Amino acid sequence: MSQHELTTLLREHVGRDEPSAPLPGPTLRAGRRRLRTRRLVEATAVVAVVAIAGAGLATWTHRDPAQHPDTGMDPASEQALEHYDAHQMPALMDERVRGVLEATVPDLGEPTFAAYDDQTTRLPERFWDKASSLEVTYGTPEHDYTVSISHARSEAEGDPDAFCSSGLAGGYYLECTVSRTDDGDVVISTLMATKPMMGRMQMAVQKQDLDTIAIGRLRFSRTVKVIKSETLITYVTERLKATDRDPGAAAFTTSYAELASIGTDPQLVMPVPPPGENGCPAWSMPRRYSTVSCGVSGS
Repeated sequence: MSQHELTTLLREHVGRDEPSAPLPGPTLRAGRRRLRTRRLVEATAVVAVVAIAGAGLATWTHRDPAQHPDTGMDPASEQALEHYDAHQMPALMDERVRGVLEATVPDLGEPTFAAYDDQTTRLPERFWDKASSLEVTYGTPEHDYTVSISHARSEAEGDPDAFCSSGLAGGYYLECTVSRTDDGDVVISTLMATKPMMGRMQMAVQKQDLDTIAIGRLRFSRTVKVIKSETLITYVTERLKATDRDPGAAAFTTSYAELASIGTDPQLVMPVPPPGENGCPAWSMPRRYSTVSCGVSGS
């Protein structure tokens, strides 16, 4: 499990001044419902983060920075960055993701798009170009799909093979493999089980405990994490409600390879968020009860 899961959990406790922006088609209510459902399944208990966080102690660089001194990315991704437009990302992400998922999910439906700052606060459209992460979500409470792009150095560091070994040894990952693309991207594919905990939160279910969880409370999720640079990461996840405690019987519609084809897409990139002033990130939104103002109005 990575900081990505913990970050998603924390979003539930941060004020949201404005809703995410659904693309043309779905209603705002439906969009909010899908987003809430995705977080129900994705958010996991801190205990699991602590248990396997030690796997990434040593800094690990997957691409020679001398070959790509500006971004650390492959040339195709660097070229995509040159044409980056935050306001076009909802449509671009939907096009690239839908092009893969609809091959096996013809009734994929319309997506919900959201942009977040580094404090996991949802951003209004006028601040999308300062976002730390972007994501699209599809599906239903029983079965959904999420694709996110983010910058987080802590999630790109460490030895990915040790990360998998630690998670598997602790039983938090039911499957975990590492591969590398020809252009230097690192692909980490994982399978997890979770159960509801404390309202909207979910707790990782260790492998040895699968038989102790009521089937109606069990969820399985496949996630492919792609490390594209020293800070840029994509996550592609398919989650579903379990009908059998055997993860091999889970009715996933997409393969790891298909999820990876989305995550490694060079078009799914975003620039490093702009630096802030006076200790405040330029993309931060004000906190309702904070005594510090970063000079950005949320109204």
